[in-house]
Amino acid sequence: MQLTLRDFFMRLPLITGIGQKACRACWIWTKHHPQATFTPELVDQLCTEIPMTISQATAMHQQLFSTELTRQVRANLTFGGCLTIVDQAYPAQLREIYAPPVALYFRGDVRLLQATQLAVVGSRQPTPYAVQAMRRLLPAVVDHQICIVSGLAQGVDTLGHQVALAHHGHTVAVIGTGLDRCYPACNRELMTTLMREQLVLSEYPLGTPGARHHFPERNRLIAGLARTILVIEAAHHSGSLITANIGLQENRNILAVPGPITQKNSVGTNELILAGAKPVLNSGHIIEEF
Repeated sequence: MQLTLRDFFMRLPLITGIGQKACRACWIWTKHHPQATFTPELVDQLCTEIPMTISQATAMHQQLFSTELTRQVRANLTFGGCLTIVDQAYPAQLREIYAPPVALYFRGDVRLLQATQLAVVGSRQPTPYAVQAMRRLLPAVVDHQICIVSGLAQGVDTLGHQVALAHHGHTVAVIGTGLDRCYPACNRELMTTLMREQLVLSEYPLGTPGARHHFPERNRLIAGLARTILVIEAAHHSGSLITANIGLQENRNILAVPGPITQKNSVGTNELILAGAKPVLNSGHIIEEF
């Protein structure tokens, strides 16, 4: 059996014990072997030339060409689509980050990945102030054909997607589960709408449940897809600040909505501004970034 580069990267994340670090090492290796066709002999060479544990190498040999992996790939492709890191349609800005996913599962209009992206993140329990700020700031942004990227979580994420839909714009949801799972469950209807009319992305194959470490991993994709990140409301040490910090490391523009110093949900955004993030007072402050 032989595999093209695309086939290889569709299968690689499905192998037991192959995580981000090993996937990244494989991708870097293949950049020096761009015409590679994967055979068992080439897999032997790969496993000896990149940092890989014995158990990872064993799993690679046992599973890469297996009928079970073929079945899993077909199941994922039947449910939706898959972009690999060697595909032309793979987002260039996401390929630039430190640990780009080698495979992205999607359902919806994949052309939205080529749109101008604004990441919108914030509290899962937004105050009325945050809701008012979003309704004031985002409609004009959507009208300028800027696509809203967020994580389909409760609160600010949900509102961001809803504002884009309400104003006939575009939005992309990056989730921390397989495409056949929804977290939180209350967003199932919204997720179905986005799959039909917009775009839902995940680096996790079908059947993957939510896990604590998936959400920081998902945040790096949100930061990677967008050149600019807007933090609406965030408490100290919140997940939204993780996204902002990843964005800073990846040289993204960080914007923050200032809030009352008496509100705990504004501590994070105010600290971002103190550290150099651009304060946003009106829609123009966002639009001018593009």
